[in-house]
Amino acid sequence: MNHGIPAHPLAGRTALVTGGGRGIGASIAGLLATAGARLALAGRSQESLLEVAAGLPDDTVTIAVDLGKSGEAERLFTTAVEQLGRVDILVNNAAAENFTLGSELTEDESDEIWRINTRSPLILAGRFAKHMGANGGGSIVNLSSVIGSERAIANQSLYATTKAGVDGMTRALAAEWGKQGVRVNAVRPAVTRSDMSAAIFASPNLTETLTAQYALGRMGEPRTSPKPCCSSPPQPAPSSQGRP
Repeated sequence: MNHGIPAHPLAGRTALVTGGGRGIGASIAGLLATAGARLALAGRSQESLLEVAAGLPDDTVTIAVDLGKSGEAERLFTTAVEQLGRVDILVNNAAAENFTLGSELTEDESDEIWRINTRSPLILAGRFAKHMGANGGGSIVNLSSVIGSERAIANQSLYATTKAGVDGMTRALAAEWGKQGVRVNAVRPAVTRSDMSAAIFASPNLTETLTAQYALGRMGEPRTSPKPCCSSPPQPAPSSQGRP
């Protein structure tokens, strides 16, 4: 019995997931596909994207892109719309992590992490919000982090700063586009086991310290993070606007 809930609530919808070739992004893509959405996966490695796409419907699109480079967010927007026709859901998941002491950060390192974690998601969210607004509405989900908003890890001042920026842009874009039927929200995963966080899990002392902060006594796995990103169809819901 489904109690009136459709088996494929996102049937007929299209979704773009950045960082879709691994970890949380791959898990989100799988859940969106199960819900009936047609997918485009974006990421640096075409090989990784194709590996994920092999387990998804045949009409899944893959787009190799480096969001740390200028112009790539614009190219991704244009290519995704060309390939899918329209995009109803954007999941801004791509991110990069670093573990440099704040006093030793360089401008180049700061700029690279900022471009990937904050500038590209902002450009993509803005472009797709306008696109969705012109097509009756949609949903944008930005992957933020508890680091920078609720918890702290030494040597992650830059990462924390970029994710705090994601929270701020989420609230601002929600205010800009809510009346056009575009929902903009953020999800803040805890530290999650993935390629990006391998350095954390490689340190038994750090892993033990972080695990002790969580009520369940364990850190996240990629399969546990996607559900909030796919909880409802991309239609206006004022009570869930701008939530980080």
